[in-house]
Amino acid sequence: MYQIESVMRKTKILLTFIAATALLAGCINTQLPEDYAVEPEPLEVHGNTVDVKVSGTIPEKSFHKKAVVKFTPVLRYDNQEKQLEPMTLKGEKVEGVDGKVINSKEGGKIEYNDSFEWDPDMKVSELYVTAEVTKNDNTETFPDYKVADGVIMTSKRVAKSGDMSIAKHGYEKETIVKESGNIYYAYNRSNLNWNLDLNENNKEEMKQLKSFMSRGWELQKINIDAWASPEGELSLNEELSQERAKVAKNYIIDWYEDKSGDEDNNISYEEVEDEIKFNVEAKGEDYDGFMKALQASDIKEKNTIANVIKSQATKREREQRIKDMTVIYKEIEEMLEVLRRAEITVFAYEPKRTDEEIAELATTHPDSLSKNEILYAATLTDNMKAKHKIYQNAVDVYSDSWKAHNNLAAILLEMGKEDKAAEHLERANTLEPNNGHIANNMGVLAAWKKDYKSAADYYSTAKEQGVNTSYNTATLKIINGNYSAAISAYENVKCEYNKALALLMNGQTNEATQVLDCADETAKKHYLMAIIGARTDNDNMLYTNLKKAINMDESYKEEASFDREFVDYFDKADFKEIVK
Repeated sequence: MYQIESVMRKTKILLTFIAATALLAGCINTQLPEDYAVEPEPLEVHGNTVDVKVSGTIPEKSFHKKAVVKFTPVLRYDNQEKQLEPMTLKGEKVEGVDGKVINSKEGGKIEYNDSFEWDPDMKVSELYVTAEVTKNDNTETFPDYKVADGVIMTSKRVAKSGDMSIAKHGYEKETIVKESGNIYYAYNRSNLNWNLDLNENNKEEMKQLKSFMSRGWELQKINIDAWASPEGELSLNEELSQERAKVAKNYIIDWYEDKSGDEDNNISYEEVEDEIKFNVEAKGEDYDGFMKALQASDIKEKNTIANVIKSQATKREREQRIKDMTVIYKEIEEMLEVLRRAEITVFAYEPKRTDEEIAELATTHPDSLSKNEILYAATLTDNMKAKHKIYQNAVDVYSDSWKAHNNLAAILLEMGKEDKAAEHLERANTLEPNNGHIANNMGVLAAWKKDYKSAADYYSTAKEQGVNTSYNTATLKIINGNYSAAISAYENVKCEYNKALALLMNGQTNEATQVLDCADETAKKHYLMAIIGARTDNDNMLYTNLKKAINMDESYKEEASFDREFVDYFDKADFKEIVK
């Protein structure tokens, strides 16, 4: 049906044109083609450009050998007209004029190509061919000939969508904290001696460790690593480090058992050794620790000493050289003393509020939450209004948080509140310039305002900062007419209106329909489905979806009445009834 009506429409135009050109043929004996082929027809905008290709055949013995024809396509719209670049045709006897030669006996072909910049007013327009023929000083004008309807602007029907960037909240549901302390031992001893000078001097460190353990926090583990100094005999050092580790472990067990049940210390272990996960490791002699201490010392001969020790052929000889050095250098003995130790590191889970508590406080007492907690609270709900309230509270409590402003702006964009989103994005950008999350969201806002150059710049900045901008740049690719690249960028997107638009513009009508079938129910979706119906001569698909689009957004009634996608349906009763 689409093809039959299109042919009938062109036939009416053609008959009028033949009658008019016959008159000129009588004056200067020059004719133009009896019909033209226009590609595409109707015209279409892609990117911001409308390409025009007009072709036709001038009949044999119909072009005067001394005639010059100025051939000019003209787009007429909204009481305006856009004249395209003229083309000159001339007979074979014409001299001094540039142009395509048309043989007076054989005729010839017109192949015209041009493009022009899209103007939104052109959505209701028609393409005409105007021509004038000159022979000597005699000029005649051909009647204007309508060759196409235009311009289809379906490629411009990009939906306002975006992949908003939410900055990470930074909240840890599980935080492990630790505290360490050392127990020191005498030379060749593994017994616990708190009167040892090093232990006397280390009381504050051990006090902090015991205070940490007294909090009663759930323990993850306790690591105990024990060493011996490297001047002793190797096997003895191995045994010493094992004994020292065991002594340190028993000290911790005894301490916990002693404190168990003490309300002031929050200790509740009944069987301490079974309750606590100990990782005990005897490290043997701490040769590396000694060499680091030597290099960090103020001993002038430290490099010579180090070279002597390293040059020994066996570990036994190395141990003896270190022992010899203690007689000469008091500092070396002091280095060795601190290596005879057991290092105790206690790892515990920091107590946290439950998710339910955080969620409630985020709306009732937001000032009681940390910055990270309140940002985390917004991730505990899928309700957009709830997210908006939480992020607004975050901004109110932590006005200097770029994350709070950025994330609130992202939600405002999702809610279509562009002006408010812009305010918070500007504030976020002031607090944290050139941040990828902020730049991405500013790019979305710029694209929605049709400032595509700024949007591209923002996305570039965001990508440099490691933000995935694939989805957002895909939208720009549609706008720029690069549909195949947009489809590639949408590779992981399934049911998305803009992906369907890119597919349709790329000639993949079936794929576009499949994507739209599962896309969100919007007026835009059904209007695009109606367009597909018109393009595929599926009247039921067209009418059903056009009605749904208008029911959801009545502005589509007027839109469809002039949309050149439906030009072959303008005179149909069913179509008229829908758009009246």
